[in-house]
Amino acid sequence: MKKAVLVLSSIFLGATLVQAQKTLLNKPTCTTVLGEAITPKALDTSNGRGVASNYSMWNNGQTILVKFMPGGGLGLRKRVMEMANEWSKYANITFKFVDDAAANTNIRIQLGAGYGHNSAVGTECNSIPQNMQTMNFDTLYLADIAYYAKSIVQRGMNWNNATMAQRIQWVRNEMGTNPNHWDEKTLYRTVVHEFGHSIGLMHEQSYTGAISWNKSDSVYAYYKKTQNWDKRMVDFNVFDVADRFYTNGTTYDPKSIMHYDVEPWQTTNGYSLKASTSLSEGDKSLIGELYPKNLTVSSLDVPRVTVSSFNKLDVKYDALRKGFVVKPSFTLATNSKLGTVLCLAIVYEDGGDALPAKSEKDYNIFGYAGTYQPLKLFPNTTMSYNTSAKDNFELFMPSDFVPDTKGKKIVLQFMVYQIDNTNGARKDKLFFRSNPSMALSMPK
Repeated sequence: MKKAVLVLSSIFLGATLVQAQKTLLNKPTCTTVLGEAITPKALDTSNGRGVASNYSMWNNGQTILVKFMPGGGLGLRKRVMEMANEWSKYANITFKFVDDAAANTNIRIQLGAGYGHNSAVGTECNSIPQNMQTMNFDTLYLADIAYYAKSIVQRGMNWNNATMAQRIQWVRNEMGTNPNHWDEKTLYRTVVHEFGHSIGLMHEQSYTGAISWNKSDSVYAYYKKTQNWDKRMVDFNVFDVADRFYTNGTTYDPKSIMHYDVEPWQTTNGYSLKASTSLSEGDKSLIGELYPKNLTVSSLDVPRVTVSSFNKLDVKYDALRKGFVVKPSFTLATNSKLGTVLCLAIVYEDGGDALPAKSEKDYNIFGYAGTYQPLKLFPNTTMSYNTSAKDNFELFMPSDFVPDTKGKKIVLQFMVYQIDNTNGARKDKLFFRSNPSMALSMPK
């Protein structure tokens, strides 16, 4: 999106107001963080498709429960619901919008200011606590700025001498007294784009080899100034690409609604692109193959597990066993395919980083102090652990294998991880990560 500032006075009320929507504010791009433990997979469907994270897909035919967090007018909520359902025209997936008071939902939408536009990717939202949103829309940047600017100027407000903060506040005041004037193209693109993430789609600029990015200091400085992104966020949201292994010879779709704007100065060869404001044929084709309406299971399905009803992480020191007993309470469901599912517990210094493993072989998880246990599962089953009066699952971490913390407390974090050897190539995926446990002291 354009990143400039509007200088508006009553003298230029004609064509200038037409540009107000693009130039009033530094508008946010989508800041969705994509994936945690695996390079996302680009699916082989048809020409002109998009990029998707298979391991974050919902089950085909699933009804996804959606609610709004406090805030946001009824008019905007209605428009969001209508636009979200664009995907259901082509995919065997249903968004069911439920009451704000619903205790358990999958997607939770925050309409308001300050969070930008972003969404958890697919089933990753199931790892987010129920009291937190999984999707954000910054309403100021969805408004019809030209409409509100015209009203403000006609009432004699002096834009030329106003600060940016004053202009923003004036627009917010106008929106409060006269709501529901939206830039329809921006609203449609933003809502459909973020709901695309919510059903597993990634940014199309991630496609391997599609764009020759100019990874210069000036580009990083631009995103720092306009989005307040550090280098890691720029790499993650703009430059990172999908592994060639996952593209399977598919083609890049510049018309995908999941694509960013690309300015010529951002590339080494002058390539540029204006973000689409409608679903491309590739978007429709891809989502139809991921969630086919004529099949029970997609032919593109990969092993996936879903963790739900995570209630607590009980960690206690057992003096007799000389170690920490970890008892998470959760429900786990499998799809039609299985990889090797592991339950992990990693040890962190309270408020700090994961602690390095003391042994190269024992209680070593990716080089960090921790423990694991594989789960024996069957396809298309649901299992609950430690949810009844009798516990049926635990992890154990001997204190001898926890590094010396010099008097500082430790916390443990529970994770569900999967190793997938589909097609003979190992790919790992983190499916769930809990909040850290209560801090515990190391035994003396």
